[in-house]
Amino acid sequence: MIFKFRLFFVVASVALLGITWCTHAVAHAAPPYTGSTYRGYNSTAHLPPTDYAVVTFLTGQASDTSYFTATRVLTHQLLHANSTKVNQNTTSFLVLCTATVPAEQKATLRADGATVVEIRDVPVNWWIRPASTRWKEQFSKLRVFEMEEYRRILFVDADTVLTGPVDGIFAEPEVATLAPTLDRKHQVRWGEARLPAQWLFAARSDNALTGARAHPTPPLQAESFDAGFFLLKPDRRVFAHLLSVMALVGRFDPQAMDQGLLNYVFRREGCMPWRELHWRWSATWPTERDLEMDVVTLHDRLWRTGPQPLRDLWNAKKGEMLNFHEKGMVAAA
Repeated sequence: MIFKFRLFFVVASVALLGITWCTHAVAHAAPPYTGSTYRGYNSTAHLPPTDYAVVTFLTGQASDTSYFTATRVLTHQLLHANSTKVNQNTTSFLVLCTATVPAEQKATLRADGATVVEIRDVPVNWWIRPASTRWKEQFSKLRVFEMEEYRRILFVDADTVLTGPVDGIFAEPEVATLAPTLDRKHQVRWGEARLPAQWLFAARSDNALTGARAHPTPPLQAESFDAGFFLLKPDRRVFAHLLSVMALVGRFDPQAMDQGLLNYVFRREGCMPWRELHWRWSATWPTERDLEMDVVTLHDRLWRTGPQPLRDLWNAKKGEMLNFHEKGMVAAA
């Protein structure tokens, strides 16, 4: 009799703990959004009225200024360099900055021509522990899903070198139309906010999974994508869904941070499987072969790693940026 009572007590306690945990998770699911909430209190940026935007992301968490310099180089490539600049009548370039970015860096980026948008941080739930301190703000890049001012947004990490214009990607058939959310009831999981009726998210397979620096070109497709280059239709319902997943302990791999979350929500077996962009648009772990085959964006910290020809290309792009602004200052004087 005592044994049965103890067994009942243990089972009841476990059940109560489960109910409490589920309630905690659901209580932290994202509330419905009724307005633009992504802007920080200090943000006064006037968003250019274009259909499309290329967006990058900058935090002040890095121990040096390498990512700030990379953002300046990317700004120059997208807005000023003749061989890579976008059509600014149709495509804007935005730099999303967290509160930790120094004021002087934001002022420099504005002077370089970028539209700086100060954004609110996305709170990181207690169970998500970044492997590196400089990654703690990475989830804030998900604010791009709230930016419904634009029909399409291409997100590009700052450590990216261009070999040609990137705005042609907005005309690709993979991103022209929205896809209906699939009726896969076995993939609808408790605690997650409702999905929209239709959506768009497209990316490139991560070459880290198909050989890293030894990947073939054209590359093989992988099950996972890299979160440093993706194209989306902004939708606050998708953003609310992302936040609800973040609140659920163990629902995705937290070591990969935002990349783990995005690969879970847009998993191929899920209700919103990601679309594969053409391989010529982007390469992670880039190689000389990628350069020879005219891959448009090469994603790596080429100021410190990678094949020497690609590092030389990065330094040349940086030199072009510095010379451009130096001449501008001389002309202004």
